[in-house]
Amino acid sequence: MKVVKVRSPFIIEIDEATQLGSKIEIFIWNFGDSEPATPTYTLSKPIPTTAQRHTSYNVSNFVKEYIDNIAADYPNYVGTDDVINYALFKVKRYWLDDEIYTLLDTTQYVGVNGFTNYMDGLQIANDTKIELLFNPDIKNNYEIQSSYPVNTIQYFNVLVEFDDINDLFTVEYENLAGTYSAIINIDGTTTGILLFRVPISLAKIDNNLIDGCKITISYYNDVPGTTVVFDNIFTYPICEPKYTPVLCDFINRHGGWQTITFYKAQTNSVTAKSDEYKLMPNEVNYNPLRGQSKSFNIRGTQNVTLNTGWVDENYSELITDLLLSETILLDQKPVNLKTQSSELKTKLKNRMINYTMEFEYNFNLINDVV
Repeated sequence: MKVVKVRSPFIIEIDEATQLGSKIEIFIWNFGDSEPATPTYTLSKPIPTTAQRHTSYNVSNFVKEYIDNIAADYPNYVGTDDVINYALFKVKRYWLDDEIYTLLDTTQYVGVNGFTNYMDGLQIANDTKIELLFNPDIKNNYEIQSSYPVNTIQYFNVLVEFDDINDLFTVEYENLAGTYSAIINIDGTTTGILLFRVPISLAKIDNNLIDGCKITISYYNDVPGTTVVFDNIFTYPICEPKYTPVLCDFINRHGGWQTITFYKAQTNSVTAKSDEYKLMPNEVNYNPLRGQSKSFNIRGTQNVTLNTGWVDENYSELITDLLLSETILLDQKPVNLKTQSSELKTKLKNRMINYTMEFEYNFNLINDVV
């Protein structure tokens, strides 16, 4: 599969020696739906000049319309994720000569709601069997208490392409004490590209993993019959006896759901706004209890300030992704991030590292939906 991050431009280029123009046909659909029989979009353009015949098209914005990241769905098992969290698309390239379009090639891609860095230059689709939609090098923490709900264990997104029903996607959990392990094998009962949710720990369903967990992700390709270990991810439990942890879910730079747990103190506040107008008295002998002004269209929002507690230096990437994310949830409620900038802290300068972020819940306290 060829993975494209659609928050950054993805350019389709056509540059034939004698072309007078070009066009592309884009077919876009979600997994489980049928591939469109006719193009979703058709784009065409003439060449600028005979000295410059190169033409190019940015297809990212068209694909992004088919991706709708709404909410994280916490699992306590490895399973498929919502199909609207990614999109499949196919591009047909044509070049024009003597008023006839000739097909050059057809390429299929998968789009995720991530972005590339400016210094990476032109985006090239990543051709792979497994795409980890997170950074495996970041240390991940999870709350571990007997009273903590089993349906709130955060997870990673992993894209997997099954070429054959005998292909295997394998996730192995092993506690860091080396006394317990569990292997989950998922075969390609249906071929195609699937997005998986991989919980960062099985601690909520097996107490043998409360010391921490190593997750090994691998892929077995039936043809030619090889197993590739893609990465090891380490997660660690934190017991917070004083404060109530808050789960902050957002879409990261890789296009997958990511969770930052804010463990420490939180501060809640309410902001009210209104439009105030001066009133005319209802009669000459007015009632003084009515006052001379009245507030209309009163609305209110709730703000919350959260603290991560002590974290590793590489959390700076998560904070950057949070600041740049288009979708953010706090305990499954939509929010906007009011914090617009944050120092990216280092152990050399800051010694102990923590981050404080301010959020505003993305809805009016008074239900005014019509």
